[in-house]
Amino acid sequence: MNGMLLAAGHGTRMEPLSSLLAKPALDVLGRPLLASALEHLLGVGCKPVVANLHRHPKQVAAAVRAVAGAATRVRFSWEPNLQGGVGGVAAARRLFAAGPVLVANADIWSSLDLAALLAEDDDDGVALALLPHPDPRRWSSVLLAEDGRVAGFLPAGADLPGTPYLFTGFQRLGAGVVAALPQPPAEWRPVWLELRSRGKLRGAVVSGRWRESGTPAAYRDLVLAELGTRSWVHPLATVAAGAALERCAVGAGCLVEPGVTASESVITAGAAVGQGSRLARCIIAGAVHLDRGEALSDLLVLPGCRVSLSAP
Repeated sequence: MNGMLLAAGHGTRMEPLSSLLAKPALDVLGRPLLASALEHLLGVGCKPVVANLHRHPKQVAAAVRAVAGAATRVRFSWEPNLQGGVGGVAAARRLFAAGPVLVANADIWSSLDLAALLAEDDDDGVALALLPHPDPRRWSSVLLAEDGRVAGFLPAGADLPGTPYLFTGFQRLGAGVVAALPQPPAEWRPVWLELRSRGKLRGAVVSGRWRESGTPAAYRDLVLAELGTRSWVHPLATVAAGAALERCAVGAGCLVEPGVTASESVITAGAAVGQGSRLARCIIAGAVHLDRGEALSDLLVLPGCRVSLSAP
C-alpha cells in the first residue's frame, strides 16, 4: 500500500503562528505535529510514502525526515500552488507504486487502531476512518448506513438523525479511484459525493485517541494534554535555577531566565523569557525576548506580534 501525507496546507486557521512555523512542523514535546500521522503510515508498512509540500517546504521536509529516519526514503511532491486535498494526491500519482493509497492529514495528533480501515479492499471505492463523535457541535459529522456505507455528511451543530461519527483524517483510496481522480486542483467533497451516489464510499469505525490542532489555542491545548501534570524541557534549552515551571514545554534553543514563573505555557522556536516574567497559558515563539518582569496571560507572542488566545 502507498502512503500519502497531506502536509501542504496553508495553515490559515493557525495564523499568525503559521507565518513563522509550518503547522505540520510545530513542536509537540520534541516531535513535529506531523509525526503521529506519518508514523501511522510507516507503521502499517506503506511503501512508498509521499508527502506534499507548499508553505515553509524546508521546515516540513526536515520534520518528515526527522520522523522517518535516514533508513526510510520519503518522496516529496512540491506544490508551488496549492492543489487541494484530492489535487494533492492526484499530483503525486507519478510517485506511487501500483495499488491503493492510505491518506493521512498531517495536522492531527492521534494514536489509532486502523485495522478496520486496512481491512477495506474495494479497489473502486474509498473508506474513511471514523470515530464515534466526541463533539458534533464543534466538528462536522458523518452518518453511516447499517451496511457501513456513508449515508451523509452534516455540518457542525446540525440536528442529528442518527449516530454521528468523526472523520479522523485517514482514508483508504482504492487503486481504481486513485487512477480516476480529477486533475488538480480539486477537493474531497465532490469526489466523496460522487462515490456515495454509487455506494462506493464506506466508513470504517476505528478506535483510539485523536486531537485536532487547527488554531494556536488548540496547539497549546494539545501540548498541555501531552504534558499531563509535568513540565518538559528540551535538552538543548536552558532553564535557569530559580525559574518555576508548571505544566510548561520549553523547546530547543529556548531560554528561561531566573525568577520566571510560568504555567500551562509553550515556549518554542528559540524564544527567551526575561528575568522575573510571569506567564499563564501563553505561547512564546521565535526570536522573541520578553522584557524583564512582564506579566502575560492567554497570549501568542511572536516577533513583532501579540495575539489573544482567549476564546472569543
